[in-house]
Amino acid sequence: MLKTLSKIALLVPALAAAAVWLIVLRLKSVPMPLLVPYGLLLAALPAGLLWPGVLGRRSTRRRVRAFLGIPAALGTLALYLAVVYHVTDLPVLLALATVAALTWAAPAFLRARRAAGGRAAAQTRRAFLAGGAGLVLGVLSGLSPGWVERRRGQALARGERQRQQAVRAPGARRRIADGGVRVFPIHTGDTIVTYGQFYGGLDGWEGLNGYLRTLVDKAQIAVPVRAYLIDHPRHGLLMVDTGVNWEQAHDHDGYYDLTSRLLTEREEYRLSPGQDLRVRLARLGYDAGRIGTVFLTHVHDDHAGGLRSVPQAEVVLDRRDWDHGVLYPHSFDLVKENLSFPAFDSGPFGAFPAGQDHFGDGSVILLPTPGHSPGHMCVLLRMDGGSVLFVGDTLYTLPHLAVDQVRQMTIGGADTARQLEAARRIQALLAAEPATVPLFAHDNTRYHADRVVPAFAHGRPGKEGLRELRTHMEAVLTPGWRLRAGHAPRFVPPESGTGPGRVEFR
Repeated sequence: MLKTLSKIALLVPALAAAAVWLIVLRLKSVPMPLLVPYGLLLAALPAGLLWPGVLGRRSTRRRVRAFLGIPAALGTLALYLAVVYHVTDLPVLLALATVAALTWAAPAFLRARRAAGGRAAAQTRRAFLAGGAGLVLGVLSGLSPGWVERRRGQALARGERQRQQAVRAPGARRRIADGGVRVFPIHTGDTIVTYGQFYGGLDGWEGLNGYLRTLVDKAQIAVPVRAYLIDHPRHGLLMVDTGVNWEQAHDHDGYYDLTSRLLTEREEYRLSPGQDLRVRLARLGYDAGRIGTVFLTHVHDDHAGGLRSVPQAEVVLDRRDWDHGVLYPHSFDLVKENLSFPAFDSGPFGAFPAGQDHFGDGSVILLPTPGHSPGHMCVLLRMDGGSVLFVGDTLYTLPHLAVDQVRQMTIGGADTARQLEAARRIQALLAAEPATVPLFAHDNTRYHADRVVPAFAHGRPGKEGLRELRTHMEAVLTPGWRLRAGHAPRFVPPESGTGPGRVEFR
């Protein structure tokens, strides 16, 4: 009985590790017809080693290792190299191969000393071959970090040349300083997400269940990642979020550590040279090095990656997000000494029980909206003729304001309740301030493409431009925050059968 329990205690973690590995492979879009037989092989291997008889009367552990172990090892290596391997892994892989070769050589050498005649000679040859291979691999392991860094440096240098060409392309502007507040939407590439993650919050995409569905459901769409530049006559150059950076899109596996890239897709972000934050700022007539303040709605990497392009900026964010949010430290490496945490002690603001008048003159109000992340916040900016509310990820698009009909995936439990409460506070604020318009980080609807882009083409929409945005909003949503006909999202699969689909509104 004790022996059986011990075997079960070994089998359970082995199967758990195999399950985690299969989930990683599915996240990397390995097709199910390949995963199913591979998964059965991984399950049969530990069971066969612990109880050889379950695979047949003639089964032995030696045969299990030969007929299941070798295919499982080769399959695992092939899948790793196909969907997980990155050049930065090379030094570690060479080091592991070195250890394996030397580990094989040592017992072979000991067996050669105990053996006699031709058998001793054979064992000696094996020991020297394995040991020699181990020494060669060890030398390569020591040399490989320098080669890896040179290779990555060359790739990043090519990216820099492409960005400089994009800066010099025709059509760049000059900065206009006429005493007005200007806002420029900046499209910093796209992110590939599951349609249900973006629009399926009322269809079971919530909490752990929602996350697991993102691993299996590959109905994907590309959605924009936006930051916003604010040119303020009194407070200088400000930004709301920073989008993603060049390395996240073009050196994704090198930018993220092994654990992070195991849990994300290699093609998670798309960013052209002209969409790089530094290029977009330069073509608008601004220098990224002059950005003084970044208001970070939350620490998720599609909002914080561009911080590496503005290392001199003061970064204002909710302390709860810094302490408890899901952040990748490398995005904050250059600004972590420049962080500022608002106290939210300026008193109530409309439907919000607390807010922060950041500059003390009512020009920028920070509003806590936790839920999507522990310390998510929205930013209200006063402009000529009205205000804009930077919504961040509390709501992804204009239709998401109909939160009882269209909802993104939420964390679940109390976090979902907090996010819904924040959404309703935003509804109340917009209802109470008819000259205020929402601006979203990921809106993929006509609201942004047909209304926001032209209204903010020169940074100053004015009273009339803001009124047109509100008119469009009211054409999409009723006063009770319900969708009007023709604005419900629907997933349309890609015509080619592969790649991201698109969203239609009906």
